[in-house]
Amino acid sequence: MSLLNLVHQSVVLKFTESAKPHFDTTTGYVFRLVGVDGMGFLQLQDLRPTPDDEHETISEPYWINKDLIREIHEYASATGKDTLKFTGEMAKPSAAKAAANALRDIAPKPAKKPKAKTALV
Repeated sequence: MSLLNLVHQSVVLKFTESAKPHFDTTTGYVFRLVGVDGMGFLQLQDLRPTPDDEHETISEPYWINKDLIREIHEYASATGKDTLKFTGEMAKPSAAKAAANALRDIAPKPAKKPKAKTALV
């Protein structure tokens, strides 16, 4: 399978030993693959899971060298999804945001002041 088939999809990456200070080599990390170039770089975005089992991007895209990657798989076909690691924390439904939306729907809108019309002489 070509890497171009995985662009704009969630992918699972396993890193090599040279990426060890930042990434565990035995753990699969979930990213969004945004782009691929001909020089051996992958453009990735960090993801976090949402409560409705979707993925949400939490960063701007950045480039990494594909030599740091040992394995790459499509997220949909990855086995052992419970052991995969997201780079972002789980998104929580915002109670404050829901309350603000409810108040906005209930609160009356302020009345507009009529504009003063001037008569032309």
